[in-house]
Amino acid sequence: MNPSLEPRSRAGRTPRSFHGRYAQPISHQPLPQAVTNLPTHRSIVVVDVVSFTRPDRDNVDQLAIRAALYETLRDAFEDSGIPWRQTVREDRGDGVLIFVSAEVSKVLLLGPMPARLAELLERGNAKRSVRQRFRLRVVVHAGEVHHDAHGYAGYDVNLAFRLVDARPLREAMEHSAASVGLIVSEGVHDGVLRHGYGGLDAAAFERIRVQVKSADVPGWIQLFGAGVLLPIPRQAVRSVSGGESGGEPGLEPATAPVLGPVIGPVLAPAGGSGRGQDGPVAVLLADEASLLDELAGLGVRTVVLVGGAAGLAAGLAPIARQPIYIDHEFIE
Repeated sequence: MNPSLEPRSRAGRTPRSFHGRYAQPISHQPLPQAVTNLPTHRSIVVVDVVSFTRPDRDNVDQLAIRAALYETLRDAFEDSGIPWRQTVREDRGDGVLIFVSAEVSKVLLLGPMPARLAELLERGNAKRSVRQRFRLRVVVHAGEVHHDAHGYAGYDVNLAFRLVDARPLREAMEHSAASVGLIVSEGVHDGVLRHGYGGLDAAAFERIRVQVKSADVPGWIQLFGAGVLLPIPRQAVRSVSGGESGGEPGLEPATAPVLGPVIGPVLAPAGGSGRGQDGPVAVLLADEASLLDELAGLGVRTVVLVGGAAGLAAGLAPIARQPIYIDHEFIE
């Protein structure tokens, strides 16, 4: 055998040693990819029409609602000091995803905007047909957002849509005449709301638990109607606490009967659909709220107010001054 053709180690030579990076073992792990689409921080607002696909609404009704939705949102933002032209919007059919620059204070989104939105919405609903009246659930959140050729995406966008679907918020709207139901994320609550900037009152919000798909996070809700804050209905409070507290033990949420035309108060015996205090129950149309004092004098301890969005909301304003428990049902 020709020694010159043998490996050098076998030819009596020591193999060369390698140093530095060449001495490291070869890794088969993929190299980290550079992130070219960096996120930007935005305030995130999700607006969703309550019961948009209600069976009694046809395409004409839905198109009218969509047109009114955008007009109302634009006016509410502008009136609250938030330039509509500086927002970025994605249509969602039955709602809108809105991005607001981080330069715009979230105090404007939490303070004047939802109250003004409710005011404009109710004013418009008074002029619309019953099928084209609508109410809104609104989320105020903030976080990191990616933008690509198809739109906007990211964890915080997903979380905003989980918040708008929170069961306690849905139930609060279902059992209330509120025209706007607002929910605030934990980050916005801790960073803005709880500090009381601009006169914000954190105590006016109800803390809830949001359990939607993979999300299990806290949120804070508030209801607006007839130009005032409305109380969170007991049905929603029971949902907030999972039935463990916030309601009376062993009692199920009350539901008012679906009524046809009602003339005057309808009295029900104690132990019927009413809850709370012992005594007879009265079912009133919302515009008969002036009878509350008389009913209290007759021994009535629970009143169920029934009516449409505008009328019922107006009837709820003096509730806190009444000596009897008030329950209410929103019925179109």
